[in-house]
Amino acid sequence: MEKISKLLLFLTIILAGFFTASVVLACYSHSYKSCSGNYLYWYDSCGEQQEIAEYCYNGCYNSSCNNYNNNNNYNNYNGYYYNNYPSCNNHAYRDCIGNSIYWYDSCGNQQEMYQNCQNYNLLCQFGQCVSNLEQSTRQTDYVAYSTKSCHNGSVYWYDSLGVISGLYKNCSDSNECTLDYCKDLVCLNTQKCDGTTCAVGSDSYNKYCLKSTCPNGTCEQNLGETNDNCPVDCKSNQEGQNTQNTEADAQKANLGVSFFAKKDLNSLQWDKTVQIGRNGVIYFMITINNNSNFQAENLIISVNIPAEISYLGNLKVDDVLVSGDIVSGINVGFVPAQGKKAITFEGKTQEFDIKQDKQAIAFLNSNQISQSDFISINFDASQSNLAAVSSQETKTNAIWEFFKRWYIWIISGLVLIFLFVIVFRRISGNV
Repeated sequence: MEKISKLLLFLTIILAGFFTASVVLACYSHSYKSCSGNYLYWYDSCGEQQEIAEYCYNGCYNSSCNNYNNNNNYNNYNGYYYNNYPSCNNHAYRDCIGNSIYWYDSCGNQQEMYQNCQNYNLLCQFGQCVSNLEQSTRQTDYVAYSTKSCHNGSVYWYDSLGVISGLYKNCSDSNECTLDYCKDLVCLNTQKCDGTTCAVGSDSYNKYCLKSTCPNGTCEQNLGETNDNCPVDCKSNQEGQNTQNTEADAQKANLGVSFFAKKDLNSLQWDKTVQIGRNGVIYFMITINNNSNFQAENLIISVNIPAEISYLGNLKVDDVLVSGDIVSGINVGFVPAQGKKAITFEGKTQEFDIKQDKQAIAFLNSNQISQSDFISINFDASQSNLAAVSSQETKTNAIWEFFKRWYIWIISGLVLIFLFVIVFRRISGNV
């Protein structure tokens, strides 16, 4: 009997150790958020990536979206305003109200309830359900002004939980012709004299921009230069002006832009109408054709796409990867006489609950020439565009995920069965 007692004591110690290990190694879902590319993902307490918490339109930095937002993001076309970067992003973050977790948009408006912590005998703190022990630990380690990061074009303080706690530095300056933004905790103020910041011909434009282009020997009327404000460059030269007008008229009559899209990357067919569902990838192509006998220069391409599509990038000109933002506009250089140029890029749909046709519009601007074309996109929430995977791979992944989450308990159960078999054999042998 003494041997049996010692064996049972040993069994109790083993089981207690495995139980403690399983509690310590348990992974809490939605423990924190972190950046991966332009996406903000949820992670459990073991560091495993979970579902997307938010798509960051202007980059993801220090576990937070840098949601750049100003009135320049609204572009007017035929009386309609297209918002390329929505001012209030749906489901931007979660926070506690009482003992429940609620969704909030990026403007701080409360949305629907995400989870009731009371149902799990847990407490709600900082947008997560936590145990009493975890809550006390977080309160002890909490720092209100822990780190700094760029947000909305300025530098902000963040607390130790990754939540904005206050403004550190405002990057806006008094020059209306500068694009004010934040990068790597440094305020940058880039002067843009293309009309995207201050209007061409405005007082601010004449004050800040004309001094950088006048005089330079060329009367740049597209930049607001006239005989009144820049007489050195804009001396009357009727012959030169007539030649310039002839070339401009020829370009305007023979310079065209076409907009196409497709869903299948391997397909050679580009269409003017595309149907797409949630989380689907869509490929765009813009072509510029110069059918005149003059070289077309300083070509600016920009697009307006519906808010259901997140612009992802992979921007190429004639199959060469380039940097820039096709939404705000890129300069693709020139197209020779009787030549053409192709611009391609990709987008991805977000979660949406509509079934509706919308237009995406491409704009071509060159000096005083403006052209546009559009495609129709049918958004159908019932259509699935997720990448296909084999059923066998899905089952394998499910089994692997199950084993990763429950392997401690499985091992504990096997050890328990093994020890009980030994105990019963000893007891049977003694009897």
